[in-house]
Formats: sequence, structure tokens, C-alpha cells
Amino acid sequence: MDSSYGLGWKDELMGPRPIWMMDPSVELVAEIAHRHLELSADEIARTKTVFKFQGALNKLYAVECPRGSFFMRISLPVDPQFKTLSEVATIALLQSRTSVPVPRIIASNSTNDNKLKFEWILMERVQGIPLGDIWISLTWEAKISCVKEVASIMAQLFELRYDSIGNLFNAKDLPMASEYTSQKPDAVVLGRIVSMVFFWNTHLKSDVPRGPFASSKDWLDARFQLMEEDCLHVLESQDADEDDIKEKKVAQQLLRRLRKQLLSFFPSLTDEREEFALHHNDISQHNLIVDSKGKLQALVDWECVSVMPLWKGCQIPSFIDTPERTVRPNSEIYATNTEDSDDNLYKEHFDEFECTSLREHFLEEMARLKPQWIEEYRKSSPKRDFDLALENCDGLFGTGMVRTWLDRLEAGEEYRRLQDF
Repeated sequence: MDSSYGLGWKDELMGPRPIWMMDPSVELVAEIAHRHLELSADEIARTKTVFKFQGALNKLYAVECPRGSFFMRISLPVDPQFKTLSEVATIALLQSRTSVPVPRIIASNSTNDNKLKFEWILMERVQGIPLGDIWISLTWEAKISCVKEVASIMAQLFELRYDSIGNLFNAKDLPMASEYTSQKPDAVVLGRIVSMVFFWNTHLKSDVPRGPFASSKDWLDARFQLMEEDCLHVLESQDADEDDIKEKKVAQQLLRRLRKQLLSFFPSLTDEREEFALHHNDISQHNLIVDSKGKLQALVDWECVSVMPLWKGCQIPSFIDTPERTVRPNSEIYATNTEDSDDNLYKEHFDEFECTSLREHFLEEMARLKPQWIEEYRKSSPKRDFDLALENCDGLFGTGMVRTWLDRLEAGEEYRRLQDF
């Protein structure tokens, strides 16, 4: 069977997005769950399997049975086999080497060579709710406690060091790791990268290096190649419309200018050996599962979680990464009784005010737990700016910011952070 069976791509205003060309059968989802949970006929009769929700790459089904609550996650084959294999190996490593709370995997299938015709993972359902569901109602003390729990997780990930950039896999799943398999059948090793930018739309078919990457420069260079190919694809197409051509010409120019700055930010020759650690790039309110009082139960969504340079991993977690607001907003000036929009704006600004303070609590806790993390965080801001600039060279909203930032760099003016623009 074609490894991309069931996957399509649809062009939209914000770019292509993956779509399901056919839906998984709920009956087959239930059948697979029953078999791997080893349910008796009586238990099956009391089991209910229902579609829960759909994300960008997956469909989630809830399985409620006498033995407990489970999730069956069905995946589009955006990076066939590798995405599922890496997620399973990463979670297993976390369970064996850290105290990071993660879902327990019951069974998985990393190919579409099954009755369902899709890759899947069956996991225990973590009891709790997404942090975002109760964030606004939590006490200040509970929010500080949650921030400290996340700091503990990030400190543990910071300690999982490797010698290059890529994704984790069980050695037995990688033919090139056969030397590990014979000695350590359960060894987790570093392999090629599993990342959205490397498989989005046509990128999976692109002839670019996929790692493991020995340096930040090598990883960034591969990303440059993918974005430059995207530009050429549109500019050389006979069917591209005028707006797309204009957009890609702007992107192409920015990419050329940014490439010239690469060695300034990431010199090839340096006496300092580059270090790499496991990095969860979406520690959001949606992926933090908590109890009713805000106590952390699990961090979920470990697909596409890679080993990254320390400068990439040492950043503020996204659930408190908001615009800075140091002055507490006054609710009286927002006319909350007359306009819903004003009320929402007040809530948004108040959250920014709280998150500004929570970031200080987070950094204080990281300094206590891992002083090297703080050191890396403080000195690596320019590298994170470069990474963000690359992400925004090809888009509707970020090109002006990148252009202004590059103008200042090329003029030799005093350095300012990319977000300042």
C-alpha cells in the first residue's frame, strides 16, 4: 500500500494544510482497542468508542471501558513510520530516565499495513483537563506552582544530552543502528529529524539532508534549502498567480540576505563545542493536563519532539510567553459593562500582566534548578532571533519585521531583538 495513503494537501490563504482523503472506521478503531486491551466479550459489551476531536495531523478517539479510559490516536502519514516510531521511543525514554509525567502507551502501529490503513497509538487517558480550560479561574498561587512544575520538566529535558540534532528512535527500528541492536535491543538512539518543516506539503520528497545534524549551522542550512525550493517552485510555475509570485520574490530576497548573516550568528569554527538536548516545542495550555486545582498531571503531544541545540531549548514555555505588560490594567477604563470586546481586551491584557510576572518566577526557578540553563538562555537571544527570522521569511505577516531587523544588521547599528519590530 502507498505509504501516503489517505493524505491530501489543500492550498489555503495561510498555505497548504493536510487533509483526510478518507476517514478511519470507528468500528475498526474499537476492534483494535478491544484486542490490545484484551477485553472479554462482557467488557466489550460495556465499552464505548467515540470520535473526540481532530488536530492538524491526527484524529483522537475516546475508549471508555470497565478497565479504564483510553485514547486511540490515528495519524495522517505526513512522515510515514518515522513520526510514530519517534514519539513512542521518546515517551519510553522519558518514562525510564525522568519523572516527567507522560501518557502510558498501551500499543502502537507505525505502518498503514493494518485493517485501519493508518498509523495509530493506543494510550492511557490522563485524568485531568487542559490547563487552558481553567487558567483564568486559578489562584495566583496555583499559577506559580504550575510554572514551577513546568520548570522542573524543562530542567530534566535539559539534562538529556546528545551529540547532534535529530529525533529519538528505538535502535531496533533503524537499520543504520544495527550495531546497537545486537548489544542493547532496547537502546534509544538518535536518528534523522522528524519536524513539520521537513515534511510539510512537498518537503518530504525534497532531496535535502535530514540529519542527524552535527551543528546548528547544518540544520539551519537544510531549512534554508527547503524554503528556497518553495520559492523556486512558485517562481518557475506557469500556473502561479500574481500575488503568490510577489510573495515568493520577497521571501527569496529575504532568504538571500539572511543567509549572508548565517556565519555571523553560527560560526563554523569555534573553540566551544555545541551541545544538544531534548526539547518540547509546544508547552502550551492545551498540552498541559492538570487537575481541578491546577496541579500538573501530564505533558502531552510528544510527536515531532526533537533533540535541539541548547539555545533553541532554552526559551520561555509558550503558555506564559505573551507580550510584556508591567503595569496592571485598570478594569474601570475598559468599559466592561458595555462592550464584550472591551471585556475580552481587559482579560487579554490582564493575562499578559500576570504572565510577565510568571516569567520572572519561571526564570528564578530555572536559575535554582539549572544555572547553566539560565546562562544559555541569556546569551542565546540573538540565535533565537535568527531562527525566528528564518521562520518568518516566507509568510504573510512577518516579512516586514524581518526586513527591518536585517536593515539594522546590515547597517551595523546597535543590536535589537527581532520582536522589537
